[in-house]
Order: sequence, then structure tokens, then C-alpha cells
Amino acid sequence: MIQKIRTYTHLGLQGYEIIVEADANNSIPSIEIIGLPDAAIKESKERIRATFRNVGITIPNKKFILNLAPSDLKKVGTSFDLPMAVALLFLIFEDHVFVPRFFEKSLFFGELGLDGSLKPINGLLPCIIDAAKHGYTTFFIPAENIYEVEYIPGIVLYPLTHFHQLLEFFLYGKELEKVDQPKELPDFDMTQIGSVDFEHIKGLLFAKRALAIAAAGFHNLLLVGAPGSGKTLLSRAIQGILPPLSFGEILEVSQIYSVVGKLHKDQPLILQRPYRQIHHTASKISIVGGGAALTPGEVSLAHKGILFFDELTEFPREVLEVLRQPLEDSMITISRVSGSIQYPANFMFVASMNPCKCGYYKDKEKACICSFADIKRYQSKISGPLLDRIDMILEIPRIPVDSLLTTSVEESSFTLRQKVLVAWKRQQQRFVGLSLTANAHMKSQHLSQFIPLDAACKEFLSEAAHKLTLSPRVIHRIMKLARTIADMEEKEQVDIACLAESLQYRNRTFFVESE
Repeated sequence: MIQKIRTYTHLGLQGYEIIVEADANNSIPSIEIIGLPDAAIKESKERIRATFRNVGITIPNKKFILNLAPSDLKKVGTSFDLPMAVALLFLIFEDHVFVPRFFEKSLFFGELGLDGSLKPINGLLPCIIDAAKHGYTTFFIPAENIYEVEYIPGIVLYPLTHFHQLLEFFLYGKELEKVDQPKELPDFDMTQIGSVDFEHIKGLLFAKRALAIAAAGFHNLLLVGAPGSGKTLLSRAIQGILPPLSFGEILEVSQIYSVVGKLHKDQPLILQRPYRQIHHTASKISIVGGGAALTPGEVSLAHKGILFFDELTEFPREVLEVLRQPLEDSMITISRVSGSIQYPANFMFVASMNPCKCGYYKDKEKACICSFADIKRYQSKISGPLLDRIDMILEIPRIPVDSLLTTSVEESSFTLRQKVLVAWKRQQQRFVGLSLTANAHMKSQHLSQFIPLDAACKEFLSEAAHKLTLSPRVIHRIMKLARTIADMEEKEQVDIACLAESLQYRNRTFFVESE
């Protein structure tokens, strides 16, 4: 009689049910695995043989066929070891197996060691989250994976360390230890994650307010200034004023990190917004994702957090251009011969750059030694469409020595974060029932509903658009930025003052094409 055991696999973050079918006949003794398995799955028959031998089970001299259905879906990874071993166990002892009531709603995951021990696997979190949505309630998993799924409500987990535990459970009815109550998330203080506190940054009051507005509305940000003016320092300080992740966002981000194997016992879930700093030597694939396994890249690892490009103009132009889709669509599509996968990529883009190669173009204290052609060539790596997708372009002046040495008390990250949270809470109330979480995420169809402008505001914005030659995309971004400024000021409607301030934050005087 054919035995069927259920498990789950994932392509990207999308889960798929897999049914392991086991059958036997009296042909030449062997174990054959079919259903588009990869090399790791084909090798699992040797791990299964060794496991059975080490737990005292003699495999009959028959030909066993293990089919992974649906057979047209490519199967990858070692998580199929345990369900295939259980299917084989049921086939060998079909008249003596104890089948619990919840078996039809059960899934099995795990890699087997040669001694029968259960080893952890990658990508378990997205599988269980998707399976739970489709009615599965019971999961047999490696004990070393318990830390990443024990926070999910409404499921029962059976953490296993050895295949012998399942042998005793199914053949002798011995009880297994189970986890049926979700664990509480640990308390944490978001103000502690930033490596830099704003109170340690002297002066730059204009920039600090701009960064608080950017953090409140999740607006993309470009800092332009001379070397040593504090661009990188400011960018790192943003971490400490970001609003917290909701539980749904924690699971959403953690799924991505589970796929790439970055969750571990000391970091079971991603509880704080990611901060990914990219070096200019990074390749396109490392940024957008890909490779043989179509794994997520940095734009997805920064999902719901910050993607920071230091020295933006040092990146090759072709690398920068791959950011255009995720900045516009908040997702990335990775297409290869082997298939196509989508990953979320809803991040806050923060970048810093010098205005020219020597760094002192339009500096008030030091003369620039670059020619006009050199400056234009240097800045041409940043295309117009990419700049259009950046909400705020800030000039960061060098801090005067007197201000740098002063002992005056600066506004701390904690104080700035309280202001950010005021605006953030207003946005959460505004977007109840929608997939939006921040003003920057609004699409064009949302603007008339959430950012109504009176006649005076429309006239002001129209005049500014004509004088500054603003594209429709930039106009929409100015409106969303003005909405965040109004939220910071606890205003119900956007007024001319909010629009004027948002226009101030698009300072393109450092770019030669603006002259």
C-alpha cells in the first residue's frame, strides 16, 4: 500500500505543499527518489539507509520508490530527509504504525545525520507560516530550529533531536515533547540599536530635522557634502530613531533571513529594523539577489529597514541602475533560466556622496581642483531617473571648529525618536485596513484621498514645479514628504509651509546640470 507523508518547500517566500509518496516492489533492492530532486535530495537515500541501520531497522530487500509530488516542481535542499524516512518507515511497518488523530494536518521537516540525529534546515519559517495559513496545525521539526518558529500562535510543534523519537512515537505510542503555546517576544529598546546617538553630533540642526522627517515617513535620502562633514555619521544615527517593527513585520523580515540561514539561537527573529551598509565593490547579484538558488540580495535583506550606500558615486552605474525597480515597486523580481522569483524589497534608501572627485566642489573653505568635465563625469554615474526616486537631497556643510569643540547639549536620539513616533502613529491610524505603513509607500491613487490640497497649495506647487522643472514622480514625492512634515507638526492638512519645507529638502545645487 502506498504511504503518503506531507511536507512543505518554498520558492522565495512562497510555500508549496509536497506529498512524499512511498511504494515498494520486488525488483532489484534499491531506493529511488523521483519528482525533480536536486543532488542533495538524491544523496538522502544514503543518509536514510544509515539512519535506519543505526536505529535497528532492517530495510527489506525490495525496490523502494519515493516520489515527491507535484513532480513538475523542482525540489531543493535537505529538509526532505525526514518526511522521506517517515514515509519509508510507514511502508515497512504499515500494519504496526500508530497514527494520531492530527496526522492529516501534520508536516515533517529535517535533515538526517548518518546516526539518525536531526540537523537544522534553512527556510523553515516561511514554510510554516504559509502552511499554517492553509490549515496545517502540527509540525515535526529539528529541535535546533525551534527558536525561529516558537513565536507563531495557533500551531503545535514537536521539536526532535533524533529519528529514534519518531520510531518510538509511531511504533510504540510513546509521547513526544510538544510546544503548543507561543513564546512571548523579548522586550527590547529600539533606541539602543544605533551605533551613533544624535546628541554626539554637533550642530547640523537642519540635517537632524530632515533625518527625523525621513525616518518618520520612510523617505529615501541622499546626503551630499565635502569629505569629513558628517554624512556617514548622520546616516548611522538614523538607526536609533526609526519606529519599531510590528509583529507582522517581524515575521515578514525574519522569513527572508530564514531563507538565507541568518537566523540562529541568539537571533531567533529579526526584532529590529535591518541596517545594511553596502560597499562600492558589491556586485549586482549580491545587491538584487540571484545565484543558482535564487537567494535574496541586499535589497531584500534591508526590507523594512535601511539600505545605506556610502560614497554613492564610487559604485558602477550599472549597479546603481538595478535599484530603480525596488525603489519604485518595493519588490524585486529575479529572473534566471532556472525560474523567476519575487522577494519583498520595501526599504528606506539612504546614500551619501561627495559632490566631485576631490570632494570640494562649491566648498566655502577649500577650493575644488576638478575641471567642469571631471565633475560632470563624476556625477553622471547617478542617473536622472534614480535621483527622481530619492525624496530628500540634503547639503551637509562642514561643521565649524568652534561648534565642534563646544560643550553645549545636543538633542538626543531618544528625543528625536519621540517626535518620529508621533508622526508614525498618525500614519498607522491613517492607513488602517490598507497594506501601507508609511507616507512614502503611498501610490498615486492614494494622494487625492490622503493629501488633499486647497487652491493656494495647488497654485504654489504648480509654480514650483514649473520653475524647478519637476517631473510628475518628484511632485508626488514632494506631496508625500509634505504629508510627513504635517504629521510631525500634528497638522490635519498639508499647508503651504509644509510644501515649502519639503521643497527645501530637494537641494540639487551641487549637481552641475542644475546650473
